[in-house]
Amino acid sequence: MSPTVLKPRCKSHALLAYEALFRQVLPQYRKHESIISEYRKEKAGYDGERNVDYKLSTYPRKDFLVVQGIRLKNPPFYFQIDTLILTRRFICILEIKNQKGTLKYDANLKQMVQEIDGKVISYKDPILQAEAQKTHLREWLAMHGIFNVPIEALVVIAYPSTIIENVQGDPGVYNQIIHREGLHQHLERVGRNHPNHLLTNAQLKKLCRVLADEDTPLQTDILEKHGVSGRHLIRGIPCSKCHTYPMKRLYKNWQCQKCLATKPKAHERVILDHFLLHQPTVTNQECRNLLQIDSPRTAYNIMNTMGLHKSGKNSARVYHAPPLSEFPQDSSFPFNLQNHIAKQSLD
Repeated sequence: MSPTVLKPRCKSHALLAYEALFRQVLPQYRKHESIISEYRKEKAGYDGERNVDYKLSTYPRKDFLVVQGIRLKNPPFYFQIDTLILTRRFICILEIKNQKGTLKYDANLKQMVQEIDGKVISYKDPILQAEAQKTHLREWLAMHGIFNVPIEALVVIAYPSTIIENVQGDPGVYNQIIHREGLHQHLERVGRNHPNHLLTNAQLKKLCRVLADEDTPLQTDILEKHGVSGRHLIRGIPCSKCHTYPMKRLYKNWQCQKCLATKPKAHERVILDHFLLHQPTVTNQECRNLLQIDSPRTAYNIMNTMGLHKSGKNSARVYHAPPLSEFPQDSSFPFNLQNHIAKQSLD
């Protein structure tokens, strides 16, 4: 018996895009320090969220509905919630933090400071962040006719090894910033504070549908962010074994011209990477340029066998990216990140 996950967590657009960039960037540009640094931040956040997801999955309450990551619009702003717990009695926001080392929270200064490896890093007040999310969610719920459900928020530190110091000794902080290991106990506490059913089953089901419909994942243009252009990227399909490119199309198959490895669906990663790095659509001509092939019929067959949604007819036809949740969630890198950190320009 465990909570029902309505929306399983998938990698963010930014994280998927960084992984795509590592696959598609030319070898001489793979040591770019700022790209690797930003990727690691995205990956650390995702890993921290997954750690909390696991802990929550072991909570023995089947009446909890869990949304693992959602971004909604409270005009004119968007707000993002790491984990949203829905019940008929209350709603709870989990603001997940992945920092390691020692975290010192100062209730007077409204500041959290991280000390790790001799460095001191200041962050926004996570309690104020969670309170802002509560405000946005309360206003969003009101727009959908829900006014009477209490909203709680917990700041969850993802790693048990992280030391949390409550600088002012403020007793309220102990119920607001918690370790992942204490999540079950704090959810029990919150539940005891809200014993009455305020939403009907019909209202809860409707809320779940509206949340799914209005979820709007953030789309990040990492090429523009890091000054990456076409000249920095591989043309064609790189071999997944020896990384030589481009692979050559040989009757419904792709073959590496160096190691002779074959892979019938090697084009799929490259087309999906195009959606992540460039734009959420692709035309027949763009597909041919992307895969370094000449035949419009081959490009047509490739995109149709991928089951991509399409619109328009003939030369105006475009194929659309699938939802983020349908992108492969397994990481695939052409090199070991640990050995590729250096200050390098893309010039």
